[in-house]
Amino acid sequence: MKNIIIHIDHLVMLAELDDKDAGLIAKAIAQYADKGIVPSFSNSALKAIFTLFRSNIEAQRESSAKRSEINTTNALSKKSAAKKKVVKKMAQTESESQQIADDIMETSNVVDESLPLDAIEAVYPKLGTYRNESLSIWESFSEKKKRNAIDFVQTYISQTPNTIDQMYLNRYLGAEPWEK
Repeated sequence: MKNIIIHIDHLVMLAELDDKDAGLIAKAIAQYADKGIVPSFSNSALKAIFTLFRSNIEAQRESSAKRSEINTTNALSKKSAAKKKVVKKMAQTESESQQIADDIMETSNVVDESLPLDAIEAVYPKLGTYRNESLSIWESFSEKKKRNAIDFVQTYISQTPNTIDQMYLNRYLGAEPWEK
């Protein structure tokens, strides 16, 4: 995070601590906000105080992410130079991803091995953080189903051009929209 907001009532609480404890809390807040490192305090009062700050930081992170998505959507919805750049970049990325997928498909046809999850990850725009779930679903598919899933990606993207509305890869694989 670039910056955080500390409410005045939290600052008043910090002022009640002795300088050493206030310094420890301040350092813990900075490390958590910057790197996500959770401190391991032996003092239960410091643990409790940090918990208040932690929940506040998480709420701010969530709010910032939502605001970023909305700003991106708004920027893309206008006729702007930013939209043209993003669309051009998406087209480049799409063609590069398709080339990678084609290369993987050619390689897999020659060797006749099972398609790896990487084959769809190369072309699918919204991967998310549930790779193990995606991998589990992917491995349960037949080779034909895997190829159908990959082939349908471009159709799915054209049907759902707004990235906010697109499913993450694990949900895409679970929903099997190419079968409908």
